Order: sequence, then structure tokens, then C-alpha cells
Amino acid sequence: MASTHDVFLEGPHDESRHLVEQTLIDHGFTLSLAPDGSTRAVRGTLASTLALRAFAGRAQLLTLDVQWFVDDRGRLVARVVHEAALSVLGGPVGVVRAQRVVAEVVRALEAVAVGRGAP
Repeated sequence: MASTHDVFLEGPHDESRHLVEQTLIDHGFTLSLAPDGSTRAVRGTLASTLALRAFAGRAQLLTLDVQWFVDDRGRLVARVVHEAALSVLGGPVGVVRAQRVVAEVVRALEAVAVGRGAP
């Protein structure tokens, strides 16, 4: 099951996108551009998740997809999608850890949005 969070950003879209991507990097993610124009953010590895399970910590594989679009008010929207299926590989602790990290990232992105004038 996927969780989805929309973050609305005011201001120039290129600058807003850069701030979102920098926030993800600051949280330990490596970014790549997907063929559909979305940003894929990955932290950790499958090998460490399988080997360490509950003890993987920041090495636990966590993947976020950020879809970009503009809403009817002209704001850039960063839609953060977390597919929770891989979190199960970390066991129950891994699921909770992934949920906590996603919540932390979303709060950080919302703080960026507020800093850019979004409500």
C-alpha cells in the first residue's frame, strides 16, 4: 500500500523544486530522474535491509517518488509517494522506521513550503 503526501510550494518552480530535492538529499537520499519526469529518491540498500532487517537503521532501503505538477492556483505541487511494500523486508521495526522517516521528510518539506509562503 502506498502513502501519498502533497506539498504545495509558492514561488518560482525551478527554485522550489531545487529546495525540495535539496531537502531529500539532506535526509540522506540519492536522487535520480525517472523517465516520466518525476524524481526518485533512494536511501539505503536492499542488501543491508535483508541482512540487517530490524538493525538496518539508515541503511534500510527506502524509496520515495516525487511527482511534480502545477495546481489550479499556479503553485508547484510535490507529490511524495512511498510504496510501503519494500518496508516489510525490514520486519515490523522496518515498517515503523519507514513510516517515521517518511513523516520526517514530509514535515521538512512542509517547512520548506511555509518558508516559501505556502499556507
